[in-house]
Amino acid sequence: MNLNKNSWDILAKFIGDVSITKDLGVTVLDFGVVEPIDESLAWRYAVAVAEVSLGGLGRIYVSSKEVEVDIKDYPAIACLGSQMSGWAIPVGGGTALGSGPARILAKKPKDVYERLGYSEDSNRAVLCLETINLPDKAECKKILRQTGVKELLVAAYNPHSIIGAVNILARIVEMGVYRLDFLGYDTGKIIEASGAVPVPEITSDVMYSANDAIIYGGVVEFAVEGWDGSLTEKCISSSSPEYGKPFKKIFKEAGGDFYKIDHAIFAPAEVIVEDSKTKKVFQAGERTWRK
Repeated sequence: MNLNKNSWDILAKFIGDVSITKDLGVTVLDFGVVEPIDESLAWRYAVAVAEVSLGGLGRIYVSSKEVEVDIKDYPAIACLGSQMSGWAIPVGGGTALGSGPARILAKKPKDVYERLGYSEDSNRAVLCLETINLPDKAECKKILRQTGVKELLVAAYNPHSIIGAVNILARIVEMGVYRLDFLGYDTGKIIEASGAVPVPEITSDVMYSANDAIIYGGVVEFAVEGWDGSLTEKCISSSSPEYGKPFKKIFKEAGGDFYKIDHAIFAPAEVIVEDSKTKKVFQAGERTWRK
């Protein structure tokens, strides 16, 4: 298993379709950050970028009403090891959020990979970059050095877009896994995972409304090998003191810094867990979000 190889094979197909910049081993694919993307193509690109961010281990299904995520193998590695926006990268005077399997090579953040017990070797790396600016030559070189590879492929997209919205919504399962990891649960016990979240209207505020859709309207289902029932009520968004507020307000109160927001709010509205050992099913939370 090599997530960087998986993602490279998916993303490289789009090199001729979107605007690119290329220099010294780094190729940046502009999925609408500078050059606009036709709406008819944006949904297709959004699915591809989301599957790339999962290291090719998950499938994304999108309709006008819902985004569904299905991860049959290694959900913890797919979500925490690849899809999680765990790499804050200085770009254009601001901070871009990095996800995708390049994080594995850069060990961003290191403690996540220590808990997962996962690493891989690759001469190629793939990074998904949620940003309002494309990285310049110096910034690209720095990312390349941190991954330690010869070739780097970057999928850059604007969070306030169709592609940005789908990629936020596609983190519905990742948010559930992230919350369990934060609570100290051994996420390696997760056998399979799936999730669904409603699609909000695509407006200039879609980054905020997509998070609202997850927090108040998302559901995650886990199949696990051994479950601690005391965690069920703790792994849903209503366990956060921020619950009930629009995400836009939460974000602004944190000074626009995702890493200063209460961890517990980054969770689905509803969780369903089936323990393969006891055959018991645990459920908590409810979906209240409406478009």
